[in-house]
Amino acid sequence: MRLALASVLLLILVACGSGRPSSTASGKTPCGELYARLQQVTAALNASSELIANSLGTQQLSEGIAVEEDQLRQSARLMASAPVPAELAATNDRIVTALRAMTADFARAKAPAARGDFQAAAEAMTDRAAVARIVDASSAIEAACA
Repeated sequence: MRLALASVLLLILVACGSGRPSSTASGKTPCGELYARLQQVTAALNASSELIANSLGTQQLSEGIAVEEDQLRQSARLMASAPVPAELAATNDRIVTALRAMTADFARAKAPAARGDFQAAAEAMTDRAAVARIVDASSAIEAACA
């Protein structure tokens, strides 16, 4: 079970970019702002993912899932919140849509986690298609803006 959760969290973290600092992400250009938002999303998901990975029981796992769900929702809002270069608008939309899909996945995981059904919770949080969309879109933003 712990391995399944760790796998889901690793996919999420990989999906959101390298998190490495960029000299172009100063916030002065739309591309820089977009990349800076991507880095903020990565940092938020890293922090909340740690809560799930280190959960020691049903209550901690349920709380971690709720925190991660909130982080995913806030991340989608953040990525949709500011100007995006025209050539990256569709790419950014893919990230926002995928983050919203993962928010719904984590919402569905709360009930099985509360019942102690960790396998069902892990399965609910595993959305390989959404992760793939985030990985592809994040890579494109990083390539264009970092």
